[in-house]
Amino acid sequence: MINDFLGKIKGQSVLLSNVMSLGIVQVANCLIPILIVPFVTNALNVEMYGKTVFAQNIISYLTILVNFGFEYSATQDIAINKGDKEKLRAVFWSVIRQKLCLLLISFILLWVCGFFYEKVSEDKYLFFYAALINVGFVFFPSWFFQGIEKMFSMSIFNLAIKGLGAVLIVLVINEPSDYRIYILILSLSYVLVGLLAFAYVIRKYDLKYEPFDRNIDVAILKKGLPIFVNNLFAALYATSGITLIGAFMTDYDTGVYSGAHRIISAILMVTSMPISVALFPLVSRKFNESRELGWLFFKKSIVIVGFLSLTLSIFVYFASDIAVDLLLRGDFEDAKPLLRIFSALPFLVMIASFLTVQGLYGMQLQKYAPYIGISVALICVCITYFTLPKYGIYGAAYSYIVAEILEIGIAGAVLFFCKKKDC
Repeated sequence: MINDFLGKIKGQSVLLSNVMSLGIVQVANCLIPILIVPFVTNALNVEMYGKTVFAQNIISYLTILVNFGFEYSATQDIAINKGDKEKLRAVFWSVIRQKLCLLLISFILLWVCGFFYEKVSEDKYLFFYAALINVGFVFFPSWFFQGIEKMFSMSIFNLAIKGLGAVLIVLVINEPSDYRIYILILSLSYVLVGLLAFAYVIRKYDLKYEPFDRNIDVAILKKGLPIFVNNLFAALYATSGITLIGAFMTDYDTGVYSGAHRIISAILMVTSMPISVALFPLVSRKFNESRELGWLFFKKSIVIVGFLSLTLSIFVYFASDIAVDLLLRGDFEDAKPLLRIFSALPFLVMIASFLTVQGLYGMQLQKYAPYIGISVALICVCITYFTLPKYGIYGAAYSYIVAEILEIGIAGAVLFFCKKKDC
């Protein structure tokens, strides 16, 4: 009985440590760029800032291709087999090989895009510099650390590297013509941390190279495919506003919308992402042990997550004006009402993510995820497209809110049906 009690305490402390560590990683990935936004916008102006964010937005779709859902599918394989060193090596090198192939495909797609999309061909160096970030995503094995639940040391390392990048940006970016250098520094910081983390895990965990194994590679690719499709369409409705605004409206509109969007994205990355990713290996194991144990843990967790995220949404609503004044300044007055609209997202995104990631992925029902993602994305893009001419950037913001509500409804219905039918 005492051993069981101590085991529970140890498990909870590991979970808390992982949540905090992932929070530090997300601070490095997202909050540091937000904190330097006042310096960047003052140097670049709203229009050039909008141009850089649009390039990052386009490249984000290629990032999803490179990651291919491995952040969940590979994490699950590592978590379930973390006691088997040979299996860990096989999974690790299979994922790296596939990511390298996907990276090559992503650069080919960007090159082809330049022939059909004038904005890419007009500023090809900007988009190439933005695309370099995917080299970092190939080599940074976040999925491996999440699977073995060892994130603290890497989170500190990540924070230090991103801090260095922020210092370089503040020192180097001085005028609008520096907008390409700004993107290059951001990308190279990811590349640096990715390569160093890659070398670290190989040495620390004795991950000697494993040759190509067709069965393992195909199995991992198949497992990641539905998650990739869902992530692609989820990103489509999350970022379609920036994509369509950048394509059909002015750089100023893109800059204002992306300013508010970046603040709320930072909040989501620092809160929703760490909780979701840290819980996932634990939920997967619970469901792997028994369906009843998994559901019990799932229900307890969603109540806590729902309460915390609702509190955060209320706080963001009332702090919107202050956040814009502190983080954006200058010509971003129009971002204040946008951020108030976006304030509902911490609650909506966290619940939607919990139902999809912890529920569907945890129960290995990821085959349903693409259908949810496609349905929600198509509805969101249509709403955005038809509301932009009349309501402008506010139409795009409201379509994002509607999309998250739809995802909650559909994912919740699928989970309810599967639980009832024991599928």
